[in-house]
Amino acid sequence: MSNIELPAFHKTSNYTLDLPGSKSIANRVLLLAAVANGVSYIHNVPNVAEDVMLMLNALIKLGVEIQKINTVNGCSSYKIIGVSGDFPVGAADIFCGNSGTTIRFLCAMLSVIGNDVTLSGIPRMHERPIADLVEALKQIGCQIDYILNDGYPPINIKKLQFNNNDIVRISGKTSSQYLTALLMALPLLKQTITIIIMDEIISKPYVDITLSLLKMFGCEITCKDNSYNIKNNMVLNTVNYTIEPDASSASYFLAIGALNGSMMVNNLNASSLQGDKNFAKALSLMGAKVGYGDVSITVSYAPLTGININMEDMPDVAMTLAVVALFATGITHITGVQSWKVKETDRLQAMHNELTKLGAKVDITDNSIKITPPHKINQNIAIDTYNDHRMAMCFSILPFAGVPVTINDYECVGKTFANFFDIINNMLA
Repeated sequence: MSNIELPAFHKTSNYTLDLPGSKSIANRVLLLAAVANGVSYIHNVPNVAEDVMLMLNALIKLGVEIQKINTVNGCSSYKIIGVSGDFPVGAADIFCGNSGTTIRFLCAMLSVIGNDVTLSGIPRMHERPIADLVEALKQIGCQIDYILNDGYPPINIKKLQFNNNDIVRISGKTSSQYLTALLMALPLLKQTITIIIMDEIISKPYVDITLSLLKMFGCEITCKDNSYNIKNNMVLNTVNYTIEPDASSASYFLAIGALNGSMMVNNLNASSLQGDKNFAKALSLMGAKVGYGDVSITVSYAPLTGININMEDMPDVAMTLAVVALFATGITHITGVQSWKVKETDRLQAMHNELTKLGAKVDITDNSIKITPPHKINQNIAIDTYNDHRMAMCFSILPFAGVPVTINDYECVGKTFANFFDIINNMLA
């Protein structure tokens, strides 16, 4: 296990940062470009994100021709020669690590156009549910078998036996990635199909990202209430596209600005595709000063107060807010985080454990966390990360509020942001 000690920071500083591209956008765009008709160019792809490398490696294994053009500051441009909806390699074993976007997006896409592909991951991935997506795909004749335990990866996918069903029903309560996977894959059937959400959609801004990207590729899907209509004449065209910075990764640095001095993140603004841009608004509700430029978001320190907030639309950055709550006056109550239980670890329990170590009183339910900050935060605590990149990153903001901390197994940040602690250490120097 590799640990990193972060000393308390006792200065007041102003920072400006350029961050790598969004891995959520990257994994959508790379897959769509791979199955499109012709040559696409995708820029600012974050090589510092393991999830993105897993997707790229999977596409190459499926026979997609991908050429790296250049690399700047850990991000690359790629030329992708689309396969026009038919992967050259029929049979393959693909390792997806602990990347939810990789396994879920590929599950749907390969169920529609693949043949004899196995998708697997690390042991934790084999505990993360995929049944809702699999059962939805089976409604149209997709051939998917569970290899170990019903409802969970690893899975084997055979050639589609389309049954002409034009309605697919799915729950949206577990993960918005299931719906995104369907939205990206089903247009390749070239059939009119309606996806109906049977209950509610969590993290809906991520679905909005998917719809915007599909439109960019020439595939416009209409949405009314909880149904999505895919027309039979959809064709995925090529694009020349630059991925915007990762708003989830920006949350840690914007939080630092709320705790100390100010922080400007470039190339991210109020019109960003990503719902996590609204993390800045959550900080504003707590009292931080927030400013929006044409191509930037700036957050500056001000005294913070606890709030009640529903973060169902941005559960990943809710973790960062839970740590910020340690430095607020009063209780912070965050709801809408039921998806935490099926992420890279059980984040509800993990956040309870680590915030409690720091001296906070923490109460959790199946969909909420309540943080009562201590009179004095415990110093030099070793934070366990549970092989979860966001656990490592959200607790790294503590030193900027004067709290030294050790982050255990810090290299787990490689999942999305491999050089994260290089940036943190440079800021603390």
